[in-house]
Amino acid sequence: MAGILGILAMVAGIGSIVCWIIILIEMFKRTSVISAIIGIICGLWAFIWGWQNVGEHGKKQIMQIWTACIIAGIVLNVLARTMT
Repeated sequence: MAGILGILAMVAGIGSIVCWIIILIEMFKRTSVISAIIGIICGLWAFIWGWQNVGEHGKKQIMQIWTACIIAGIVLNVLARTMT
């Protein structure tokens, strides 16, 4: 069971990376290059920027999916670790 939870946690992580890349592309289009590079170095910066600008860029669904992936990844990783 722990193996399945670990695999699901990896899927959530991949989903999180995909959402991060989508927001980074949006950052390169809409903000300065420096801000977008900071988003590459620090994913939290991109996450915060995405939520702050969700109304302007119409990426609410992406941000909701990204948040769900982060929460699911944390929960699944904790459950997988406690089952071993």
